[in-house]
Amino acid sequence: MLAKGFGGAERSFVDLCAALCARGHQVLAICERRAEARPFLEATDAVAIRTLTVRGPWDLIARRAIKRTLKRFGAEIVQLHLARAAGLAGPAAAALNIPTLAKTHNYVDLKYYLAVGHLVPTTSKQRAFLVSAGIPARRISLIPNFSAIAPVGPVQRDPRDTTLQVAAVGRLVYKKGFDVLLRAVANARQRGIALRCVIAGAGPERDALSRLCAALELNDVVSFLGWQEDVAQCLAVADVFVLPSRDEPFGIVCLEAMALGVPIIATLTDGPTEILDRDTALLVERDNPDSLATAFAEVATNRAGAAVRAATAHERFNRYYSEEAVVSQYLALYADLGAPSG
Repeated sequence: MLAKGFGGAERSFVDLCAALCARGHQVLAICERRAEARPFLEATDAVAIRTLTVRGPWDLIARRAIKRTLKRFGAEIVQLHLARAAGLAGPAAAALNIPTLAKTHNYVDLKYYLAVGHLVPTTSKQRAFLVSAGIPARRISLIPNFSAIAPVGPVQRDPRDTTLQVAAVGRLVYKKGFDVLLRAVANARQRGIALRCVIAGAGPERDALSRLCAALELNDVVSFLGWQEDVAQCLAVADVFVLPSRDEPFGIVCLEAMALGVPIIATLTDGPTEILDRDTALLVERDNPDSLATAFAEVATNRAGAAVRAATAHERFNRYYSEEAVVSQYLALYADLGAPSG
């Protein structure tokens, strides 16, 4: 993973490295020297880490360094995350005849994946995109993201607390739709719904969101928590988790809410519609504060219905999106691609 920032793709990379190590495999994580994922990798003692500076997808010096590192480590399979890693480490691994697979995370520019042997989309729509681009089905395996959070039973809320506690988590960028969330909170208050909202995350939209919050007179009901490493703690005190994204290729935080038994409201974007349905969440129109406010009203007035959906989502998480369910699929794929199964 050669990206510098830290979002869902980087979280997936870190969690998979840790999960493989926990199962007794030797894992070398190669990352950019300035990567925000690096401290999280360093917190996992068993993961070996090599860092390098990457100036761009054209950086042949970085490619040669990756090739030397793979050879020295004795890599038996190489998994790549995002385009820069695919474009640099893919050819390096191919030159050593090491099987490769790339987790696509989203709709990718395939020119960076020419040297990659196998592609791993996380949703059926991403898979369909690859097939439509001419990638043979035998070179594609759909494997979803997982959450490393240990699942618990649905949390019992205090029925005497009539104030709806709303939590949202994510990078504070435009596509995540936190401005839509703030407008929905204001809309809900105008309808007489008592609620409080916490937003956990950091990003370039922080100041703009603070100004909008003040303009909507929400400073007394909305709190910005900043970056939070313990997402479970943020969600555990919530009556509902909301994902207001305009665009969401997957949404790992939805899995975390499912694992913790927290009711979910999410927009009708690619990721949520892959992992959720009307039985497990309230799904609302994207970029539509009124639709989101209506969902708040539904949860506030029908806590029993929200609890039933949360319990169904919790069962689905255990079956399809837990660490054990997903990592076992990767290990099977590694074996199919030629890596030793031991």
